[in-house]
Amino acid sequence: MARFLDLLIATLSVCLQQAVRAQNAFSGAVGFGAIATGGNAGSTVHVTNLNDSGTGSFRDAVSGSNRNIVFDVAGYVVLKSAVSLSSSITINGQTAPGDGVGLMGAEISASGKSNIIIRNLRMRQGTMDPDTGKSAFNMGDATNVILDHCSFAYGQFDSVDAVGAVNITVSNSIIAFPIGQQFGAHVETGPSTFYGNLWVSAHNRQPLSKDDTQYVDNVVYNYQAAYTSANTGGYFSHDIINNYFIAGPSTSSAGDDYYQMDAQQSVYATGNFLDSNKDGALNGAAANSVGSAVVLSKPWASTSLGLATNSAAAAVTSVLANAGATPRDEVDTFAVNTVKSYGKSGTIYKSQADTGLSNGGYGTLTATSTKKRAVQFEV
Repeated sequence: MARFLDLLIATLSVCLQQAVRAQNAFSGAVGFGAIATGGNAGSTVHVTNLNDSGTGSFRDAVSGSNRNIVFDVAGYVVLKSAVSLSSSITINGQTAPGDGVGLMGAEISASGKSNIIIRNLRMRQGTMDPDTGKSAFNMGDATNVILDHCSFAYGQFDSVDAVGAVNITVSNSIIAFPIGQQFGAHVETGPSTFYGNLWVSAHNRQPLSKDDTQYVDNVVYNYQAAYTSANTGGYFSHDIINNYFIAGPSTSSAGDDYYQMDAQQSVYATGNFLDSNKDGALNGAAANSVGSAVVLSKPWASTSLGLATNSAAAAVTSVLANAGATPRDEVDTFAVNTVKSYGKSGTIYKSQADTGLSNGGYGTLTATSTKKRAVQFEV
């Protein structure tokens, strides 16, 4: 009998471990998108060149489902057209050598797809894309998607478009320098989680949340309008916890840290700070009054307080040190240094070229690098 119980306990333990694994994209995954399993159990596909298409290309690698994608090359893939991802894939940008890998010149689309994990990938659309109606990353009508330690820049329509998306997470990422509409992210349907992200120099939508949202440990700099729901957005709930809003040269009204948050919205806001004085130092004050929204006495989502392990000030330190793809490249270093001016520098750009960075503003990624990766990832 004792042996039977031991076997039963062992079996249950294995089943429990498998269930936990199935519910998490990777160790440390958080939020509503963490249920994605991607292509973790599928075949491993190698990206072996930086060509736009053909055998060994990124476009070819993401053309099939149940794939765990790794990179044998570093540098930019210069896209000639938008890339459509397949469902049930994992993209492991952390496996690239050197400075890592990036995609430039067109939209990456997960539109209508499901079960996608993307880590440590740079997605920079820019004016090379003639289609101003496209975004840096589009997951419209997608389900179960997590984007972690990614770097988005130069999105034309939005940096991240998630209209109609269900169960998504954007975590530990940099969303910077949108051009065109100059918007950060647009979410409808949800629920969504935005955790530990750095938002830099956008006109609005950081994010635009027309859904039930967790917004925890984010840092927003040089905004014209930051967290937004919009007066026509419907009835939604928002957990806004331990975020830091920092005014910059483009911020005409620091009080637009919360924008168009009316009585249709229900908000649990605590631990948030606003630095409005643009004096070159981080010295904000508490900012937890969110428009005319209904005040919630507790979070609408049971997991929100568990995510809030950093104070707003500690979130600034952590996000500036760790957000985005690693090793940190020229574009992300520029974004972080802009934030570190704490009100003294920053521009809302119309083109990536206006930044003055190398490679027409996209920055340069080399095949070899002595930079230390800030975050270690498993595959």
